[in-house]
Amino acid sequence: MIVPDKVRKCVAFLGLQMANGSFHLAGSVFWLGEGGNDAGKSKPVYAVTARHVIDQIRGKGVEHAWFRINKFAGDAEWVKSDLDSWFIHPDDASLDVAILPTSIPNGWDHLALPYNFCATDDLMKKHEVGVGDEVFVTGLFRHHHGSRRNIPIVRVGNLACLREEKVETRDFGLVDAFLIEARSIGGLSGSPVFLNLGVSRMIHGRMKQAENSPIFFFLGLIHGHYDVDNDDIDINIEADNNNLSVQRVNTGIAIVVPFHSIKEVIDAHEATGS
Repeated sequence: MIVPDKVRKCVAFLGLQMANGSFHLAGSVFWLGEGGNDAGKSKPVYAVTARHVIDQIRGKGVEHAWFRINKFAGDAEWVKSDLDSWFIHPDDASLDVAILPTSIPNGWDHLALPYNFCATDDLMKKHEVGVGDEVFVTGLFRHHHGSRRNIPIVRVGNLACLREEKVETRDFGLVDAFLIEARSIGGLSGSPVFLNLGVSRMIHGRMKQAENSPIFFFLGLIHGHYDVDNDDIDINIEADNNNLSVQRVNTGIAIVVPFHSIKEVIDAHEATGS
């Protein structure tokens, strides 16, 4: 699989400015909507990330979340947003989604994901999407984020579990989510997740062929990884002092907030008329 460059261009990084003026990266963000790079289009574009990324930035006592965006000129720049402008669902605290109505100005080397690129329930039924289908994540790897411009990494895996039952999470309770076998790490929170259905696929007993390139769809965003205490999986982790310590272990399974949950937050925002 070769990931199209346009898929990575929907992604930027989020961070905060420290008291000494330096910046600290906190997570990933992407754009969703129909406005593209044309500021004259009337349909809104939303910056989307995980709610907990915004909460963590706010917890540092600052007033702004900063985008680190790529420019066509070849470098990156920091652009601030007011934390109070980010919108979360007013009634459903289980939705780990935060959105910001915005635009992609000329000069930014970024694209918005169109809604017809998103994996609705109907689309998934149409393409018979199921466990084992390939997925990939693109977002921030803090240890190699790019010094001159953002360099999103790509992690590849597969659908491990559909939304048959809600998933228990540490901070958001029971959530509607997919599970994927693609290890999530700090920085990938808020990253977009995509389905790769390949160039040919058996659907309803018939072989379907993509016209030009592999079939990709936007599946949702990374909430985080599913982890357990080390004593739950028969593994010991030694601390520096050689005493056994109970630590959380990443199982290699990531939790994905589905597109329809993101759409719920967008619909709630648009219902407010703001």
